[in-house]
Amino acid sequence: MANPPAVGSAPNLRGLHHLQTKRNLALALGLTTLVTVAFKVFVNDPRKAAYAEFYKTYNAEKSFERMKANGRFQSC
Repeated sequence: MANPPAVGSAPNLRGLHHLQTKRNLALALGLTTLVTVAFKVFVNDPRKAAYAEFYKTYNAEKSFERMKANGRFQSC
């Protein structure tokens, strides 16, 4: 004898796709925000600081004269 299915044991499928889509969209937006902030903090900010530090002490004239003395330019 087969057991008859229990009443109320059917899965609730009404609106399931909509609920999963909302959940996945929220998860994707949250992860995107997290990765964007982490990339800014750990990659862009140190890079900007390194460029700022380099250009604080950079002397374009001195660099030009050094390259000119080494024969890097054909016209000078």
